[in-house]
Parts: sequence; C-alpha cells; structure tokens
Amino acid sequence: MSRGHRLFFGLVPEAAVRRGVESVQQSLQVSARAAKPGQFHATLAFLGMQQAELIPEIQDIATNLSFEPCRIVMDRFGQFRRAGVLWLGASEIPPPLQEFQSALVDGLVEAGIGHDRKAWEFHITLYRKMRKPAPIMDPVAIEWPLNGFDLIESVNVGSGVEYHSIGHWKAR
Repeated sequence: MSRGHRLFFGLVPEAAVRRGVESVQQSLQVSARAAKPGQFHATLAFLGMQQAELIPEIQDIATNLSFEPCRIVMDRFGQFRRAGVLWLGASEIPPPLQEFQSALVDGLVEAGIGHDRKAWEFHITLYRKMRKPAPIMDPVAIEWPLNGFDLIESVNVGSGVEYHSIGHWKAR
C-alpha cells in the first residue's frame, strides 16, 4: 500500500479574483497568519488522507458529474473562532453550485470515499491563527465566475503546506 495523500475538491479563483481577495485581505491589517494568495480556494469537499490507489476512483466521481458555470459574489466575512480563521464568503450560494456540491458529496458517499461530513460553508480563508476579535470590516463584493473545479493535494513543506491540483474539470 502506498503513502496517503491529503485531498480535497475545491474551487480555485482565477488571477483577477485572487487579486481582489488579496486586496481585501491586505486592507484588513489583521494580526494573524495571512493565507497565501496562490493558495486561495473554496473547499467543496475535504477528503482527508486517501491512499494513492483510490485517486483514479475519486477522479472518476468528478468526471461523472456536471458542473454548471455560474457566478458567486463574495460579500460577507465570517470566522471559525475555535480554529482562529477569518474568511470571506457569500451571503447567497447560486443553486447550481449548491446542487453540484451536494452531488459531489453524494458521489463520495456512494463510492464509500471518506470525507469531512461537517456542513459545507462556502469560504476562502484569509487569515489563520487569529487570536483577537476581527476588526470592523468595510462591505465588499467580489464577483467570481465559476468555470470548473479541481481535486487538490495538500503537501506538507517546511513550515506550511502547498496545494497541487491533481485533476481539473471544466464547467459543462
């Protein structure tokens, strides 16, 4: 048996969206560890550690799904207080995205692929290890055209992690 791979399905923002989120992040001036802009993503389903032998089956689940292109507006901030995370999310989830995320989770369940079963909260992490209350934040509205999704591996490197796409599926 091969080593495990820490995997998740996610949405990866295009450069213009990433720059917009980075600008918001920098404007907050929070005393915490900033997420790297190159690692901005919105998790669709966290699979955790999976054996390499399962990756083709996981990729097949994604291949058999249809992702309808849509747009989401990131317009609200939130926190996972216990984890010390400050994030940017959306007050409204487009129905095609909600339906896709549900279908993805259903596909994982049907295949017996382990995943985090916590309720899904669309968000991009801006800061980690935040120990003080969040500052008062100005309203934002960043439109993100969603045109596909990725299977991403989280790899430990030195003092952090890097994310590597190991599969990309375009909207259809």
